[in-house]
Amino acid sequence: MFTAALGLGLVPALLVVGALPALALDNGLARTPYLGWNTYYGLGSTYNDAKIRVEADAMVSRGLTAAGYRYVWLDGGWWSGTRDANGNITVDATQWPEGMKGVANHIHARGLRAGIYTDAGSDGCGGANQGSYGHYQQDVNQFAAWGFDAVKVDYCGGTKQNLDPATQYGQFRDAILNDTPRRPMLFNICNPFPPGTSPWTPNYPPYDRSAYNSFSFGPRTGNSWRTDTDIGFVRNIQFKDVLRNLDHNAAHPEAAGPGHWNDPDYLGPELGMTSNESQAQFSLWAVVAAPLIIGSDVSALSQSAVHMLTNDEVLDVSQDPLGVQGKPISTQGNGQVWVRPLANGDRAVALLNRGTLPTTISTDAKAIGIKHASRYDLRDVWHHATTESAGTIAASVPGHSVVLYRVSPGHGDSVPPAVLLSPPATPAPYSGSDLRLAVPAQALPVSVTFTNYGRTPVKNVQLRLFGPPGWTIQPSGPLNGGTLVSGRSYTGHWSITPPAGTLPGSNLLQATVTYRYGDNGSGDQTGSDGGSGSQNGSDSSSTKLTAETSVLVPPAPPSGMGYLSDHTWLDASSGYLVPKLDTQCCASTKISLLGKTYDKGIGTASPSQVEYYLGGNCTGVTATVGIDDSARFTTAGATAVFQVFADGRKLFDSGLVTQNVTKEVNVDVSGASVLSLVVGDAGDGGYNDRADWANLRASCGAPPATVPHGPWPHFVPNSSETATATSANNGYPASNAIDGKLTTLWHSRFSPVHDPLPISLTIDTGAPHILTGLTYQARLDGDSTGIITTYTISLSVDGINFTPAASGTWADDSSIKSAGFGATAARYIRLTATSAHNGYVSAAEVGVADSPPA
Repeated sequence: MFTAALGLGLVPALLVVGALPALALDNGLARTPYLGWNTYYGLGSTYNDAKIRVEADAMVSRGLTAAGYRYVWLDGGWWSGTRDANGNITVDATQWPEGMKGVANHIHARGLRAGIYTDAGSDGCGGANQGSYGHYQQDVNQFAAWGFDAVKVDYCGGTKQNLDPATQYGQFRDAILNDTPRRPMLFNICNPFPPGTSPWTPNYPPYDRSAYNSFSFGPRTGNSWRTDTDIGFVRNIQFKDVLRNLDHNAAHPEAAGPGHWNDPDYLGPELGMTSNESQAQFSLWAVVAAPLIIGSDVSALSQSAVHMLTNDEVLDVSQDPLGVQGKPISTQGNGQVWVRPLANGDRAVALLNRGTLPTTISTDAKAIGIKHASRYDLRDVWHHATTESAGTIAASVPGHSVVLYRVSPGHGDSVPPAVLLSPPATPAPYSGSDLRLAVPAQALPVSVTFTNYGRTPVKNVQLRLFGPPGWTIQPSGPLNGGTLVSGRSYTGHWSITPPAGTLPGSNLLQATVTYRYGDNGSGDQTGSDGGSGSQNGSDSSSTKLTAETSVLVPPAPPSGMGYLSDHTWLDASSGYLVPKLDTQCCASTKISLLGKTYDKGIGTASPSQVEYYLGGNCTGVTATVGIDDSARFTTAGATAVFQVFADGRKLFDSGLVTQNVTKEVNVDVSGASVLSLVVGDAGDGGYNDRADWANLRASCGAPPATVPHGPWPHFVPNSSETATATSANNGYPASNAIDGKLTTLWHSRFSPVHDPLPISLTIDTGAPHILTGLTYQARLDGDSTGIITTYTISLSVDGINFTPAASGTWADDSSIKSAGFGATAARYIRLTATSAHNGYVSAAEVGVADSPPA
């Protein structure tokens, strides 16, 4: 738990317990990676006896205990650092009315094991004196006497005191092996500091005292050891940080094995990742033989998340008794192949898409090291379906997702052939871009490829493409592929055009293929999200496979002279959480460069990329760039390189920027479609790289033409609108949703009470209009709370009687979203959230689209 460490001060070092013989940890525990739950990411440091009992009960009632999740682990927050005159830990009787033994007894009564937390130093990550330095044996004895079965030992205090991790953790191991009650205790080593990231000592720790070196002593010292920094923050875990921890965890797979495991940190479903991202993390953690500790609030998890975490086929991979850590064997652009050998000779193969676009990832039987066979069975452990291959192992993998196969030499009854339908492919706006744009009233070429990897032919191949209602789809050639023998492919081509007035947001394109295999043609195969699909035998003569991708309809280009932080971006990323509008990256304070503050701009951290759609309507972009003054708490890090690209062409490169210099940006973007603002880490890592684009402005032309005279949607002016809501917290009124500012929020009530869903926002447009749709810009401050995920829209002419107009689901992310409906005369429009992130509702901006008179 490193993320709370920055506010601690220095304290004198204390003497440690007398040295004991250096014993190897042989406690018989964690022969396969252990499973459980921890308080930190889901609850933070504010929890008590009652909440822990709720979580333990939920572990049992929701089926997690039966699936193998056994540890209920208290992280920082259980203790404030107090001791009695004899040095024994004392706890708050209000927080723990039955003491620590009482909560451990409750956990045990549910058939679970209890875990506790401390620090190797005098202080802890949460505050002064919350560590065990000088009390190792005394504290371990107390933990054991209370009945705890596991201990996590952090290293904030240890790093603060410049202690040697191998020495301190070795002494703690010896204390565990010599605890007075002789209670077996699982030992989790948690040094979360990469080299040079100490907030107390510049350029400390060195490599040999960092998280990256724990593998060198971990196997003889603990049951697991952290291999990188924290995977996120309280209630906020992002996929980019999952990938970072995965990569560092892969550095030393040879260190892992029964009883001792590399630990890339906790699982984070519904803490900021999409369901695909959470499933990808779970799949990868199983393949790399990582401990599976849930970081989310178990009692609040959706049933779909619990279903994911209890997938028995994935858990079989995780708990394979051979105990070999999987590792990457190839990289194909954003695609990677990870392989784990299993005890029975099978291979677990994870096809990881690190990018945002669907991509085809492939390997073969020889590359994964499985014994030769004439046929290989590919068991898709998420779809619980098996196909056969002549040797190729491939899938079309959605962005930020994993397809996980269990591959074995084929045997027994025949199974359907392994085939692959690629998601619809569209051109990028510039070479190397992950964006896929669909501009209103502009034709877009689309292609789809179908491949047979099975041993036998597939016949009567027919391709089809589907798009959103109202979009024009025209084939560009024949769509009948006939018969495909093993290893052959067929590609279909189309032209697709969104109609004028199409609202901004993500839109789904869906391809299907029908075909026959075998003598009679049997089975029905359907894939989702462009995945590998599943097959279920039947007597039908046709087999159908589906693949999907999304294209983004951009917001209309900016116009006039204005700040880009007032305009909706296409996409944005930051090395720390998300880019911040009009504030520095890491706090809600104004951008400040060399003592000068700025009201407008974007604050970010390296590496970062922010992209805007200019649509050829702008001529210039200006800004002042530099390292924010908030980085001056240390001389460490705080370097960056700023770059500006137009349609992939570099227009500006700042060179090295340090704390003591700013640079001026003034570039010509005439004719450019996409503007990219990029921040790199200057080659020394991203620590403390608090990078600002201050006074970021674009000089653009006249407002782009809207319907009925142009391609872009028309919106009712904010100035004519008023808004009310069935719930609004003080300081977050409904009017914030229509004020034209991306930095303000409407938020449902959270204090002093939490108003339950459904919650509605009603907008009075000021006069009758022909309404055609609505846009919803979720909050952009890095918090997901309140993002609407299912909704209804209704319309009214009098504000009293409302008629349903639309309903649907939106992604649980910060992208702009929309809902269109048939042109309807109305004055009032009501957006009702029927489900939303964490049960609250929020919005940065809601726009109302209309069709003005010609």
